[in-house]
Amino acid sequence: MNTVPQMFHAVAMRNASRTAVVDGELAVTYAELEDRVSALAGALHDSGVRLGDRVGLMLRNSLDFVVSYRAICALGAVVVPLNEHYQKAELLYFMNACAVSLLITSQEFASLCQKVVSGYQASCGLILVDEARWQLRTRSIPLQDLWRKIDPDAPLMLQFSSGSTGTPKKIARTHRHLLYELDSLVHALDVKNTDRFIGVAPFSHVNGLVRSMMCSQHAGAALYPVAQFERRAVAGLVEDSRISVFIAVPFMFSTLAQGRFYRRPDFSSLRYCISSSAPMPSKHNRQFHERFGMYVRQLYGSTETGTISVNLGHDIENTLDSVGTPIRGVEVEVFADDGRIAEPGSMGEFAVKSPTAISGYQSLEELNKQVFRNGYFFIGDLGKKDDQARLYLIGRKKFFINKAGFKIDPREIEELLESHHKVDEVVVIGVPRAYGDEKVKAIIVPSAPCTEDEIVSYCRGRIADFKIPSVVEFRDSLPKSPTGKIRRAMLQD
Repeated sequence: MNTVPQMFHAVAMRNASRTAVVDGELAVTYAELEDRVSALAGALHDSGVRLGDRVGLMLRNSLDFVVSYRAICALGAVVVPLNEHYQKAELLYFMNACAVSLLITSQEFASLCQKVVSGYQASCGLILVDEARWQLRTRSIPLQDLWRKIDPDAPLMLQFSSGSTGTPKKIARTHRHLLYELDSLVHALDVKNTDRFIGVAPFSHVNGLVRSMMCSQHAGAALYPVAQFERRAVAGLVEDSRISVFIAVPFMFSTLAQGRFYRRPDFSSLRYCISSSAPMPSKHNRQFHERFGMYVRQLYGSTETGTISVNLGHDIENTLDSVGTPIRGVEVEVFADDGRIAEPGSMGEFAVKSPTAISGYQSLEELNKQVFRNGYFFIGDLGKKDDQARLYLIGRKKFFINKAGFKIDPREIEELLESHHKVDEVVVIGVPRAYGDEKVKAIIVPSAPCTEDEIVSYCRGRIADFKIPSVVEFRDSLPKSPTGKIRRAMLQD
């Protein structure tokens, strides 16, 4: 199996009668899922989708997402996952950058996506999965012949990373990258086809897409997608459906640990709770253990490298802050400021060498020279490695904001607010929340009397809701260096 659609098909054939996806009251087997994928692939092929075409996918976690993703892959096309919180300008930016020729969405986002398509720089089709169900073909196309034409080193999906600079950078993950990552992740977690995954982290993000959706499908396990996180509903699904693998972001686990329930949910079916996208505070992890009888394991990765490490040690209660040891095939070194490998326990910058890592950013040669050196990708995170090769993430070299697992470039919000006629100067920072992630705070020097409501209203509809400041502070001035540079670090303290 050299490509992802070949892997999906082989798994479906081995597990034909097993449950593949349970979406609310609807459960489909792998055989039924394969039929749906083949039918939609035929419909997409009829609409003109061909090998290498870029197809945008803007859907909530659902059976429709799984079918659509797999159908795009089956045609050898390239998936461009789009966050369902994005607004028109953001969607246009990412779609233009990827040369998207077709956008798949649902009735929920139809109005927005129709505006996006009408304002797009090129011709772009629009398919609503709610309607596509009634248009599915019954005649199949020779997909397996098509798969032989797919280059394993060709892109499977395009995603964006803020990474070590503020400009979103296009990341091309290939079939080879993802197959290797999935093999290593399934091996590390010992995933079996008897496992049941809850898919609550957004599938538009690498954490939900690769580590929940694709990982479960790779193993022939059952996937229970959740469209929106709601504490009681998620806890009830874990208990009632006997979920065994729960991969999410820290604030979700913190919310479960600290939230009120009529009675304590039964999480005894869980083999692993795994947190990624941001460090999980040890305090919240212990609260989770006290309530549910198990610790949350921390996983570390990036869009550029895929999964790097996961803490699966038996002494988890003593290493809660660790993101574990590298998974199979991944090498991590910690480099000090002088360029030498740091001693165990000493802080430095993480550098990763992995068969799942990209080799460079497109059209960013100067940045490539900075972050890709001697076969390593310098990830921009500071941390340390102990004498047992366990990794500890300490902080970020840049001031990105981590909101519920989404990494936000503060400069994007600053540029928007600077266009407000009552804003003279502005700095946007992340403020730690009790749930372990950060909230967005805007510190503004106004040019005229202004209110928090005015600022929030100005942002609404222009940027994704998770980027809108939840705290707005007005000041007479901002701290600056002698050269006039704003001292952002002083505002973070």
